[in-house]
Amino acid sequence: MVTTRPPSAPADGPRRARPPPQPARSGPPDPAGTPPRRRPRPGGPPGRALGPPAALAALALAALVTGTAACGDETPGMRAALAGGHRSDGLHGITPARPMTKPALDLTGTDGLPFDLRARTADRVALLYFGRTRCPDVCPATMADLAAALGELAPDVRAHIRVVFVSTDPARDTPAVVSRWLHHFDPGFGFYGLTGPFDRVQAEARALGVDVEEPVTGTGGPLESAHGGEVLAFGRDGRLALRYPPGTQITDYIHDLPVLVAEGAP
Repeated sequence: MVTTRPPSAPADGPRRARPPPQPARSGPPDPAGTPPRRRPRPGGPPGRALGPPAALAALALAALVTGTAACGDETPGMRAALAGGHRSDGLHGITPARPMTKPALDLTGTDGLPFDLRARTADRVALLYFGRTRCPDVCPATMADLAAALGELAPDVRAHIRVVFVSTDPARDTPAVVSRWLHHFDPGFGFYGLTGPFDRVQAEARALGVDVEEPVTGTGGPLESAHGGEVLAFGRDGRLALRYPPGTQITDYIHDLPVLVAEGAP
């Protein structure tokens, strides 16, 4: 669970996977305005430098992190799974506890038109994330990480992947707001932004095992919000293939996504 906290709440800096019982919290970038960069996981691609999309995402994150509250990772169990619960088939994501199929969602796209997730991402790997544009660190960092990972993939692999961001704060995240926000991260890879009535967003998220709470104004003034920080990866067959908790490294996505694309190849 990712929670937005008032300014007085502590934040421990970069979003890195650490073993429980002391879950790390995510904080804003350093005073120079440069977001934290993760170290590659041992065994990842040796000597691989992140390309221009990573730099673009980093600049966008630095420009966007102007909020006064921080989103903290509250999922020590997921962190433990990330640290020691990799799949036996060699993939770095976490196997879902129960089978799930890709929902239609039936929300509204950034163009203001109805959006059917199943139809728009048919025969593609869909990376689904529930968050909000006013989250000052975890949400933009996740979008930046996904953009950086996609930028490292071969174009023919990337063409079969779509990132779908669903706002958990539809009262403030209008289609236009979401569109402008995603533009900071997506250099043309195909990021979709969706909005809709909060009750529907919450129901769809919970059906996928992602807890979402409606943002409220805290006693200190800033919004307080709680939402799951996982990226849900649906395979080209429409089934939930992997779950990626907060703290997942870019190299994990780079490793897994070509495998998911190949699994659904004709």
